[in-house]
This record gives sequence, C-alpha cells and structure tokens, in this order.
Amino acid sequence: MSKGKHQAEERSQKGGKKKKSHRLYAAVVLILAAAILALGILILFYRQAIEVSGNGYCTEQEIVNIIQEDKYSINTIYVVVKYAAGYGEKLPCLESMKVGMKNPWTLKVTVKEKQIVGYVKEGKKYFYFDKNGMVVYESNVLRKGLPSITGVEVRNIQLYETLECDNAQIFEEILETSKEVKKSNLNPDKIVCEKNQIYLYIGKVRINLGNSVSSEQVAQIKPIMEKLGEKEGTLHLENYSEDRTTITFDIEEISE
Repeated sequence: MSKGKHQAEERSQKGGKKKKSHRLYAAVVLILAAAILALGILILFYRQAIEVSGNGYCTEQEIVNIIQEDKYSINTIYVVVKYAAGYGEKLPCLESMKVGMKNPWTLKVTVKEKQIVGYVKEGKKYFYFDKNGMVVYESNVLRKGLPSITGVEVRNIQLYETLECDNAQIFEEILETSKEVKKSNLNPDKIVCEKNQIYLYIGKVRINLGNSVSSEQVAQIKPIMEKLGEKEGTLHLENYSEDRTTITFDIEEISE
C-alpha cells in the first residue's frame, strides 16, 4: 500500500470518528434540553391551588377531591387537557364542570349544579332531588323556598340515587309538578298526593292539579293567587285545559 493511500485512510477514519462524536454530542445536548424543558414544565405547572366557583349546595372540597383522585392531577396542563377532551370526572350533582388555569400553578373550576326542585324528609334528614328524582344533596338543615313531597311512599333515599315509588305514574306527575312550579317561580310550601290527586299548598291556598299536571295549569296559579289576596280555600285546576278553562275557588279552612 502506498504511503499516500495509507494517509488518506487515516484521515477518513479520523473524520468518521469526529462525525460520530459530533452526533453523540448533539444527541446528548438534545436529551439534556428535553429534560430541562420537561423539568421546567413540571415545576412551572405544578398544581398548588384549585379555585372553585358556581357551587351552592355542593361543597368546594367535594369538587376538589374528585379532581385530585387522579394521581397525575398534580400537573395543571394535564388536568385542563383531560377535562377539555371530556375525560374528566364530575360529581353526579353537577350539570357541567369547566376547568381552566388562572395561572400555571392554579386551576380555575367553574361548575353548574343541578337545580333542586323539592325534598323528602326521612327521620331528621332532608333529601333534596332534581327534576329527574335523583337525590343531589342531603342535609340535617332545611333549605327554605323548596316544597316538601308528602303523601307517597318513596324508597331508595340515598345520595346520587333516583327515588323510587310504588306508584310510578303519580310520582312522575309529582316530579313534573316540581319542575313546572320552579320554572314559574312559584314557591309552594309542599306538594301533597291525596287519593292520586296532586295538591300544591301555597300559604292559605290549596291548589288541586288532579292526577295529570300540565304547564298550562301551573301557568294560571300566579295571576290567580294575586287576585285572591288573603282568601283561604281550595283552588280547583284539576279540570283546566286549553279546551276547558273553567276555574273555581272554594272558600274553606285549609288544615296544615
């Protein structure tokens, strides 16, 4: 082998080693840069606080707890992306739950609770339910402005479970009544089922809605109540419909 050829091979080998060295160096730099970036993200977006708004009967701690159930929830980016993608858990009493960031280390949670339409009492405890009959809240304290439901035997009175009744049809009508009075901004003291007839009690007036309740019936209550003033008695709306518009009022003493 000639001397010139041997020297060329040596230079080629040295050049190859330098290229490999540069590639290795570049790879190490990229790995270090990625590690530093990942560490920076972990530190900057390390969750330190959760702020909750929009809740009333549901406690802030209950909402915080369900977010913290996920072991990866310590990272705010992870939590925001998870909820944005629709994979985040929420309490059954919530209609909606939106999660964002107030700053990189603070989650901002905005919730909308399911509306309470009434309650049943068992022992010393009050069980509050939504328009579908699901118990969304329980407490030893009475919340004012909501009607109690009496006259029907309900079962399965547990938080986040749907109330059950032997007479499913009349219970459905009671739920419909609760929903309609809420929509009409009425505040009955109670909703009572007597002999398969549904009655609303508002002050000194008892309102008979029959066994099938409609929005048209409930819409008549407020204007009529304004005209009745302090009168005491029973308002008959059980036969009211678009075709039958006769409404009667019997002056009588209403027992509690």
